[in-house]
Amino acid sequence: MLSLFFGLFLFTVPPQYGLPEGATIIETRPLVSNAHQNRALVLWMLNPKRNPREPADEVYTCPEYTRGHYYSGPTRVSLVDLKTNKIINTVNVKASDGEDGDFDLPYKIARGYYYQIVKGNAKEAKPIILALKDFNGDGKAHEFALYDAAGCMGLETALIGYSERQDKVIQYHIVLTTKEKTTAKTETLWWVDYLFSKQANKNGVWKYEIDYRGRGGALDQYEIRYNAKQERFEGTLTFKE
Repeated sequence: MLSLFFGLFLFTVPPQYGLPEGATIIETRPLVSNAHQNRALVLWMLNPKRNPREPADEVYTCPEYTRGHYYSGPTRVSLVDLKTNKIINTVNVKASDGEDGDFDLPYKIARGYYYQIVKGNAKEAKPIILALKDFNGDGKAHEFALYDAAGCMGLETALIGYSERQDKVIQYHIVLTTKEKTTAKTETLWWVDYLFSKQANKNGVWKYEIDYRGRGGALDQYEIRYNAKQERFEGTLTFKE
């Protein structure tokens, strides 16, 4: 039988829960929904590899801001019916290229970076990955962000959450039109630079700039909003020299 953390309490998962052999549950979080009762999100990985920081007391490098001590492996999020202890649906966490693959999730990380951590005085502690918030402005704290820093500039962000309309967990995609001089192209993305680390303004629009000009790039200007009807994010990225 498997075990999982429900909040900060350990629960045993019944055999009929349906997770495959080799599944390791990282975290679970109940959902508050008037439309559908007894729902929770479960974050789990397949045969994850444990990667402690060595030496543990070294200053964090930039990629460690989103990793710390981390697991690496195929990552999944399931919507669960807590009454029947059965999975309703599961999403594979998509990489930035839209493909399924390994992902890194911290199991212990320092305070002050992108993931919340449990309360206490320790400099490093267990992160709260399923820190549910209202990212899409519908008034319901049903979404959580994932972060991936490859270096000191650039922060890939993705959003996963519960769709009451579909009664499913989904990874939100972003339809982004990139404008550069006289050209423009539109792509459907799973990850966008810095998006879900930023706050939307009062009109529900994310407007922010990332300056890569000192690194041979451009001034990246984003303007993105949530399309509730399509349950996706849409916007533009404009490159300024």
